[in-house]
Amino acid sequence: MRGVTLIELVVTLSIVVILLTIAVPSFQNAIATNRIAALTNELSTALQLARSEAVNRGRTVTVCKSDDLSDSTPSCNTSADWEDGWVVFVDTNDNGALDSGELPLRVGQPSSGDAVVTGGTNFADYVRFRPDGSSRGSSFSNGTLSVCIVPNKRDIVINTVGRLRIEQGSCP
Repeated sequence: MRGVTLIELVVTLSIVVILLTIAVPSFQNAIATNRIAALTNELSTALQLARSEAVNRGRTVTVCKSDDLSDSTPSCNTSADWEDGWVVFVDTNDNGALDSGELPLRVGQPSSGDAVVTGGTNFADYVRFRPDGSSRGSSFSNGTLSVCIVPNKRDIVINTVGRLRIEQGSCP
């Protein structure tokens, strides 16, 4: 019988270490890419739902950031971060806040890990869709929500008529 010599074992382990050194960073980047794609898709789906419901119901529908999603009645919170979660609701009085009697349609759960979601000036606190499908923020009708998981960034760009597009970039 012939066994494995120490030299063969060292050479094999060296090859394994070299392969792992190359593969692990690439694998971590793939995981980060998948996480940012999932979070971007979840948020853009909520925005598309809001636009669709606004048109179908003939009422304003708002997406706002919230950090009390475990409550039976979540609320909008301007001091929360978008990555803390969000609420899609029928905004009957057009004030951008979830008031009693207004119907929550969907709740977005907090993102895990090191994700950062920021709204541009127009969409810092909420995004509102009118019955004609057009978007409105706090002051203007178009803007961006940015999702960043280092080193990847996705911008959800919402134009005046409420259409969404996704742009890729790098985190600052």
